[in-house]
Amino acid sequence: MVVADGAAKAGDRRREPTTTLSGWRQFVDAAPAAFDLLPDAARAGLTAGSKAAYDEARISYHSELVVVATSTLREVTRQGRLLTLLNRREISARRGLIVSGPWAAG
Repeated sequence: MVVADGAAKAGDRRREPTTTLSGWRQFVDAAPAAFDLLPDAARAGLTAGSKAAYDEARISYHSELVVVATSTLREVTRQGRLLTLLNRREISARRGLIVSGPWAAG
């Protein structure tokens, strides 16, 4: 694991990469990101400005999600890259990838 040289600037909400010791500690110590989805009817009733703010909050929430590179994730990524290469010059049916397994609640 790499130890970062400096801490993030005050007021900077960006997290250091989880491949650094300080970044990993920030990730582990942080409260889990949470976002309450509005029901469809409530979302449909938002003004244009409120909908834009709501959508921006959703994007911010998703940008906080962290993917930890486990051996399974590395294998799925490797298979995906391989399929992308194999499908480059495919004219008809393309090869696909099915990923299955139980979902994990965080």
